[in-house]
Amino acid sequence: MAQDPYIPAGAGGLSVPLADRSQLSIFPRLSTYSQVVARLQWEPAAIDLAPDAHAWAELPAERRRRLTTLLAGFRVAEDAVAEHLTPFADVAEHVDTMMMWIFFLQRRDEDRHAVFFDRIAAEVLQLPGDTPGERRAAAREHVPPALLELFEVRLPAVAAELAAGRTSILDGIRLYHMVLEGAVFSAGQRALLDDLDDGALPGIREGVENVERDERWHVGFGVRCLTEAQDPDVLLDHVLNRATEAAAAWGDAVPVAARDFAVDLCRRRLSIAGLAEALPAV
Repeated sequence: MAQDPYIPAGAGGLSVPLADRSQLSIFPRLSTYSQVVARLQWEPAAIDLAPDAHAWAELPAERRRRLTTLLAGFRVAEDAVAEHLTPFADVAEHVDTMMMWIFFLQRRDEDRHAVFFDRIAAEVLQLPGDTPGERRAAAREHVPPALLELFEVRLPAVAAELAAGRTSILDGIRLYHMVLEGAVFSAGQRALLDDLDDGALPGIREGVENVERDERWHVGFGVRCLTEAQDPDVLLDHVLNRATEAAAAWGDAVPVAARDFAVDLCRRRLSIAGLAEALPAV
């Protein structure tokens, strides 16, 4: 079998024996995500960014500033989430084998997202740097401090706590899936899609639509894990308080309407009636 380029070679948990699956009470529900993911595959290198690169210089300066903040923010954030997802899978191995498998599927998505936003940084924004690491460093100069604190301080800290066994997988899911992906990413994606609705940057819009579909199932997975393990009313209050603050981390690059959209989406996803919305219609 060919090695999947978005999953590190030698990663464990990529094949769940049928005997193990039969023992997992949550497997019938989590297996739905495998079916969803199979229909959501896309290749970041296949998206044509040449028209976007050509059109970029013609955009008004203020629009370019706002878009640079968003695109550079995703350049940094997607790298961070791809890097720090590994401890989640390692801990999940001792909780639920199928949960571990889902984390590996998500890691593949996050690596793909990081590649796509690095292409934008190099080909459209033309940030300095010959390597992804150098472009990430250049992107940081355009990212609000509050966003850097979330993805370069709080997320690594939680990942380290998970790896050391000092916090639970559910605590990690609250931050990762609901606050960072459910609020911060949703707000940024909504702002990008609204801004690019005029077709000015078609390649970027196509890629962000693909990313948004991936993130939808990621958050749905987090919702499923949390609502089955906790009192949903307590969870709702806890997450929404943090989500409202986190959605504002983009600063003025994200309009208030997009922030409100993301927080309301978190609310609907976490309501019992809204669980059906956790899975994308594909």
